[in-house]
Amino acid sequence: MPKRNGTGIDLLADPTRRRIVGLLAVRPRRPSSLAAELGLSRPATTRQLHLLRDAGLVVVLRSYADGRVLLYRLNPTTQGAITAWLVGTDIGAPYRMQLARKNEQDVR
Repeated sequence: MPKRNGTGIDLLADPTRRRIVGLLAVRPRRPSSLAAELGLSRPATTRQLHLLRDAGLVVVLRSYADGRVLLYRLNPTTQGAITAWLVGTDIGAPYRMQLARKNEQDVR
């Protein structure tokens, strides 16, 4: 059984940070696109990204097309620890609950 703890892994207890990690697992993203997908403000998203970066779970890259653009992606050296931790969680549950609430509001 993989070890479930490691540097910064305790940060993944937060559902917002788990969603960020899930989105970054698909492809690198800009903070503004993450904020839009999460429905958070840009400063709130950036704060979460900084926590993940400081823990070594994500890394920051500069875009090749425009050096001013920052892209966040998972740190390849910590992907094993992240995956091991996530195996014991249901990362889609918070999103499904949010979607259900949104659908409820749309019906009203």
